[in-house]
Amino acid sequence: MNNIDLVIVGAGSAGCILANKFINNTNYNILLIEAGPKDNNLIIDVPLGYGMTFYNKKINWNFYSEKQNYLNDREIYYPRGKVLGGSSSINGMVYARGLDTDYYEWNDNDDWRLTNIKNSFEEIEQKIDQNINILKKNKIPVNDVSHLHHPILKYFFDGCNELGIQFNRNLNTHIFNQVGHYNINTFKGIRHSSSKVFLKPIINNNRIKLMTNTQVKKLIIKDKKITSLELISNGKNLTIKPNIGTILSAGSIMSPYILMHSGVGDPRKIKSIDKEVVIENSNVGKNLQDHLGLDYLFKTFHPTLNTSLGTWPRRITEILKYLYNRKGAFALSLNQAGGYLNWNSKHKYPNLQIYFNPITYSISHKNKRPLLKTDKFDGFIIGYNSCRPKSLGEISLKSPDNNDSPLINPNFLSHEEDIHDVLCAVDFAKTLSNTKSITHIRKSTVNNDLLNAKDQEMLDHFKDNAVSVYHPCGTCRMSKNINDGVVSKRLKVHGVENLWVVDASIFPNITSGNINATVMMLANLGSKLIIEDIKNI
Repeated sequence: MNNIDLVIVGAGSAGCILANKFINNTNYNILLIEAGPKDNNLIIDVPLGYGMTFYNKKINWNFYSEKQNYLNDREIYYPRGKVLGGSSSINGMVYARGLDTDYYEWNDNDDWRLTNIKNSFEEIEQKIDQNINILKKNKIPVNDVSHLHHPILKYFFDGCNELGIQFNRNLNTHIFNQVGHYNINTFKGIRHSSSKVFLKPIINNNRIKLMTNTQVKKLIIKDKKITSLELISNGKNLTIKPNIGTILSAGSIMSPYILMHSGVGDPRKIKSIDKEVVIENSNVGKNLQDHLGLDYLFKTFHPTLNTSLGTWPRRITEILKYLYNRKGAFALSLNQAGGYLNWNSKHKYPNLQIYFNPITYSISHKNKRPLLKTDKFDGFIIGYNSCRPKSLGEISLKSPDNNDSPLINPNFLSHEEDIHDVLCAVDFAKTLSNTKSITHIRKSTVNNDLLNAKDQEMLDHFKDNAVSVYHPCGTCRMSKNINDGVVSKRLKVHGVENLWVVDASIFPNITSGNINATVMMLANLGSKLIIEDIKNI
């Protein structure tokens, strides 16, 4: 394969945007590599279909963490998108910018000042509601589907109002204590991933080449430059020699994994698996952060989605409703309402993200989430995770074999402040559950005694049941100082002249809420920085 200027590794939320920006704003020839298949799959397009992607090995890496010392030695499941669109093709579609306070550690130079970050969000977004009929080109739909949400949400909002928590139509503001409806990335009832929005319009351009079902085995680095990439594609070994360089957008797990397999990382760890050290940087794979959360399930007197989806006749009704006008439960995410709270936080910023969902799944099949097997009773969920957890983990290599999965150790609850936030969340859930509005609809708790248990009992319950909220980030941390990070503020890997990383791995710190919006924002802003730098090479 000849005359490739730039290779982008990973066609996920970031990689698709990068490809789009390079095709539309430069004359370079781009090779986009994706480890998984194309995204022409009905379970991706139908919003509620994400339940079927959860364990689908054709489009999902199906990773597991190492046993977690502070979670009673449990392995934690890590679904990651292995398909065009990456995790934006399999996630719950919630679009959350995070809060202004999340970016204070990002904007210590002009490139990442808050104004630029907000402008980058604005450039890629189109706000959608039931009155919008046309989606603009190269715009991610930020869809207000509140008119389709379940009516039981009213009791959640009223309960929060009793506690002085403000209802906010737009959860992307600086207000500390706020609840509202979550916006999602759908348009006319169909999921709109980064692939659908940013890759599809350029895929027929003669300057882009797409390779699916292709994995990068190794980056070849000589004299501080990427000279080639070793790939395996459909069982064949290939070598690609880019004229300019390479961008890793393989995600917070696979980007450091590829770097370490290429000899970039902690010398002790690379040598321990008989790899040659090419670039020393002990930060590669470190600084792993993730949101750890738990749902509290309640039985209710009020009809919920358990009724709508709990029997085949009612499911068929919902399916027909979706086929007829792209509405109903199948057109939505199950994450319908929530917000951000400063509930006895140790900082001036919110410490809790909360969720209120009009459905319950309390059945477990070998730790798998059953599709559409809702509980036989009507129920709702009050869920939560810490906004800004302080526990730090890492990604490591198991062996020199590229076929071995990475070692993932998020080191959950290793920081005492995260335990404080769990207890804050328990207190909030109890307090909300005892409001007049929630008391009116709750019948009983499920699988716990939240309303009567002591803090230590609920902390033990958390350790037995908490799961990742699937927002890993920070493993190739952005910092102007090589001693603190892996990439510069211009996203170039320290010590390599033509290698960049653009994905969730470069987060200096985890943001409040779902991180996919932030990944797309940084890809849009990062593309401008890289284009400027390439012109000066």
